Amino acid sequence: MVSKEVKLPIAFRLLYSYLFIGLLRFSFQVLSLFDSKVSRGVRGRRGLFKMLKDNLSKIDQTKKRIWFHASSLGEFEQAKPVIELLKAKGYAIIVSFFSPSGYEYSLNYKYADVITYLPLDSPGLAEQFVALVNANVLVVMRYDLWMNHIIEAKKKGTRVILADATFPTKVLRQPNILKKFYRILYSLPDLIIATSSDQKKIFDHFLGKETTVVGGDTRFDRVFNRSLAAAKDFVFPIELKDKKVIVLGSTWREDFEVIAPALKKLLGKDWDLHLVIVPHEPTTREIDWIRGKFLNSVVFSELKDGLAVVKRVIIVDTVGILSKIYSIGNVAYVGGGFGGGVHSVLEPAVYGIPIVTGPRIERSNEAIELQRSGALFYVNSTSSAYRIFLKLLSDEIFQKNAGKVAKEFVTSHLGASEFVVAQVERHVLSN
Repeated sequence: MVSKEVKLPIAFRLLYSYLFIGLLRFSFQVLSLFDSKVSRGVRGRRGLFKMLKDNLSKIDQTKKRIWFHASSLGEFEQAKPVIELLKAKGYAIIVSFFSPSGYEYSLNYKYADVITYLPLDSPGLAEQFVALVNANVLVVMRYDLWMNHIIEAKKKGTRVILADATFPTKVLRQPNILKKFYRILYSLPDLIIATSSDQKKIFDHFLGKETTVVGGDTRFDRVFNRSLAAAKDFVFPIELKDKKVIVLGSTWREDFEVIAPALKKLLGKDWDLHLVIVPHEPTTREIDWIRGKFLNSVVFSELKDGLAVVKRVIIVDTVGILSKIYSIGNVAYVGGGFGGGVHSVLEPAVYGIPIVTGPRIERSNEAIELQRSGALFYVNSTSSAYRIFLKLLSDEIFQKNAGKVAKEFVTSHLGASEFVVAQVERHVLSN
């Protein structure tokens, strides 16, 4: 690999490395005393380099190495379809995480040769980490660029790709000095693969040069692949095939304060309606709170094969299966729309079912497009929730047409993973 010198203002790197990263290190040490997630991240990085060296020694040294970096679990999910295609082609795969939630949940991922934390982004730690990984290509998913790691990677001859890139619009509202910092940061990758032509235009305008290509969004490939696996392997503990089912995913209390009265009214009708509720945080406290809202309910872990459905509300207390549970629904409600913003609408859309949300969809381009095309319906009151649920459940043609549009929206956006793979291999060959 041919090293590549990176030229940037020395003052910026010094301020970033010794002021920002120094403050970040101090903040983590303090927060680790009070925050369990931060504490897990600090503890998990102890002995990082020894563990990394041992794990890397087990890789076939003749294989080209592709290093993927993801901030957390969501970004890693976007990387998986790309990783699995590259793994099938014989590449060695190294995955790094910044967040403990992504790292801990993914330790047993079978398509990665090495799973590791990324150390804090000081020049010395970055240089040591990059030298050990010794990758041909680094693929950063979505946004989590760390300046010193990228600079050191490029010095070692590693080509850097930012994939599934979406521009953080909040940068445009920052002071000029921070805009300059981000302009330098986003100029470091050898290639930016934007999710859409609109995103490409923003990147190119902000950077003042054309280093961006449109590759699409690998999330579509990921949810589609998961839906195929769910159709093959997932079996719900009780038979709901001939019943009307609303799956309520990633829900918060704010959602239920509005929609619970509408759902109770629907449950009181003379039809066989069932609710399957998957709270965003399935803690005992949250589950008990939901049970207080729906007295005729049962917890998912209490269900057994062949159990007759006496309770018509099932509250899921198991993590990691929401994307599969959407497969049993006639209608999906996706939570978050009465709080900080709606959660993933692609997971239910791939199964060809209509989607209902709260009004806060402005941060989700997919939700906006689905709403415009007639596959998603947002509600802002109990009465509007009742009306749209009633329409979707009672009008089968309306329900199926909306679901068809949702499914076609997903399938029309497939193929981004193959595009990213092609770009990775092009950079491997040119390295």
